[in-house]
Amino acid sequence: MIESVMLTHNPTWADCQQLMLTMFTTEERARINSSAQKILLAQAVADAKPQPEAWAEEHYPKTDPKWPYNTLEGIAHLQTYRTAVIMGVKAGGKKPTNMGKIADVIQEVKESPSAFLERLLDAYRMYSPIDPEATENQRLINSSFVGQSQRDIRNKIQRIDGFLGKGISELVEIANKVYHNRDLEEIKKQKGHTGVVGYMGNGGGRGGPDRGRARGRGAIGRGRGAPREPLGPNQCAWCRGEGHWKNDCPAFLAKIGGQGECGEAGGQASNGQVTNGRYERNEDAGAGFVGLAGTSFEGQDAY
Repeated sequence: MIESVMLTHNPTWADCQQLMLTMFTTEERARINSSAQKILLAQAVADAKPQPEAWAEEHYPKTDPKWPYNTLEGIAHLQTYRTAVIMGVKAGGKKPTNMGKIADVIQEVKESPSAFLERLLDAYRMYSPIDPEATENQRLINSSFVGQSQRDIRNKIQRIDGFLGKGISELVEIANKVYHNRDLEEIKKQKGHTGVVGYMGNGGGRGGPDRGRARGRGAIGRGRGAPREPLGPNQCAWCRGEGHWKNDCPAFLAKIGGQGECGEAGGQASNGQVTNGRYERNEDAGAGFVGLAGTSFEGQDAY
């Protein structure tokens, strides 16, 4: 770049200083100046100049020499200076290689492959003399791009035979597919999770929404059919009446063993009676009980 500027813009000594100040760091400018002076010194020695060091300093001055650019002598001095600057840039302007800085450039989780590649190429330009766009460096750039990408992208590309020899644009295209498919997979997972939650919330699975709930007093339902209203503190779980519980319910007692207020008989003969909603056993209740307890064994031979 600097060579083309020298050829097309014909910069003066001050222009060259401004150009180097813009394009290079202080350390780089020091290396360029040192290399340019060494090149001119070697040229003076080769040309058998009487005072090589003085000649080199005269043609590569550190301060503005005020050359008359409208004379042949001034133009010759300026041309020598420009040539020395170009040669100094080529020899001393090369940046020291710092592969550690380049290796620190890792693709972020939400970073697109294209953006990551740009950061990686900038790191090569900044921390090494390697031209990342040169054909001879393509395998090195491919290796860094794949090795420093996110794991899913890295695994996908590494399964491709000869990926190091492919064009970087082709690798970026493959990486973009993995990157965008990752977002689709995340959306599918979120939808699937929402569906499972909704299914379970609507009674999905065995037993419906009331399965596994307590079945004691106050339970909302029995696990089947429509849910029932919660019981009150003095409400019967059998007939839903107020003032007694299920074990004292006339309808329930009549159902399981006697004649109650509800007029329903069932089971064996009554062993008691229901009075004012309370069940009371007869004193001789045992006499009517069907079973071994109500059987006399007098006069029977013992086994």
